[in-house]
Amino acid sequence: MPSLSPAILQALEANAEGLPTSRPLPQSLSELGLPEIFLANLTLKHCFYLDVFTLNELGERLKLSTTILTQLLDYLRKEKYVEVRGPDPLKPVANPLALTNRFALTDGGKRRSAQLLEYDAYVGPAPVSLEDYWQQVSRQSIKLTSITPVRLRQVFEGLVISPAMLEQLGPASVSGKPLFLYGPPGNGKTTIALRLGQVWDDAILLPYALYVEGHVIRIYDDISHQPLRDQGADPGDRRWLRCRRPVVLVGGELTLPMLDLAFNPTLKYYEAPLQLKANNGMFIVDDFGRQQVAPQELLNRWIIPLENRQDFLCLHTGQKFAIPFDQFLVFATNLEPRTLVDDAFLRRIRSKVKVDHVTREQFLEIFRLMCAHHRMEFVPEMVEYLLTTHYEPAGRSFDACHPRDLLEQIIDHSAFHGLTPSLTRENLDRACRVYFVH
Repeated sequence: MPSLSPAILQALEANAEGLPTSRPLPQSLSELGLPEIFLANLTLKHCFYLDVFTLNELGERLKLSTTILTQLLDYLRKEKYVEVRGPDPLKPVANPLALTNRFALTDGGKRRSAQLLEYDAYVGPAPVSLEDYWQQVSRQSIKLTSITPVRLRQVFEGLVISPAMLEQLGPASVSGKPLFLYGPPGNGKTTIALRLGQVWDDAILLPYALYVEGHVIRIYDDISHQPLRDQGADPGDRRWLRCRRPVVLVGGELTLPMLDLAFNPTLKYYEAPLQLKANNGMFIVDDFGRQQVAPQELLNRWIIPLENRQDFLCLHTGQKFAIPFDQFLVFATNLEPRTLVDDAFLRRIRSKVKVDHVTREQFLEIFRLMCAHHRMEFVPEMVEYLLTTHYEPAGRSFDACHPRDLLEQIIDHSAFHGLTPSLTRENLDRACRVYFVH
């Protein structure tokens, strides 16, 4: 296994005072930490799709400064890949943009860019170096954040949850170490995990892509990451986006290959694995134990990352490299924990919180909230009828999902018959008859 460079080790030990809002805008090729020929080739591929373009248009795609772009275009002009077309004749002279030179590929540039696209079809913002990524992840580590009881209560507002449960979840979130949520189905484990993902209201910097040993790994995607609308008056290095801390949720579809680099044989670049996209945020493994991979295999894959806060990925060339593993890992399951993992792994999961059936009082409060959500009149007498008729005689447990599901049964039946939904004995009897297995 490769050893970490001194720069990466220094980044791991660094302790930033406050979280950054931007990175300085690089003004020279050397500051980017990327090979110049790689940047020139990436620029040429962008030019292929732009046809005729200005410096500003190219900068919007590559997210690089005008100074660096000028150097790259000068090189491409010397190689006779790019030519200057002059200002746009269709724009009025009074417009300052009319004085902006336009550029276009030569025939040789078109042939060269087509060859490059066959080798590597990545055409996005310029990536960041692996060392810069290590440094930034360390500066905004999930372990450097602070969570207060007030903030935790704000996040769980509108959700019926006991103070005792919040008292367990708070310290678990502060630690940044793995959390195990377990208990019977339908009582809010997934909802609790997703709410915990909202507890951090700060911004982090996330790169569009990563450069490793001549290869591009795309990190940013629209599903896992939420860029902030306001990127700041001075965004600095635009290769980094200001985003909310990510929350990556996977369920039964999770397989071991999803935790490795995904090489696209057609586009010839990599898609980051899930744990890389979740860095500085939260990774939720829902329905743990029901994945297509055995629980022990999945947990064995994470033993080293959990201990050392770093993971190792492998390029299709066989070369391995280290990435940071900085995330709040949450497992949620309705299976008995000891049937899934052994004591050695349970020891590595700092907090285990049981999400049990709700109490009678909590059930009534959830029912009231669900009625308000669906704009239906809450009738306490009818809910009492529901409990004494369909719950207590059958010894049925109170599950947090039941009020929502039973009300939706009533709403669906009423919509079908063109009626106004309401809490009546007939509607509740019908909903229970369809919903519960007798």
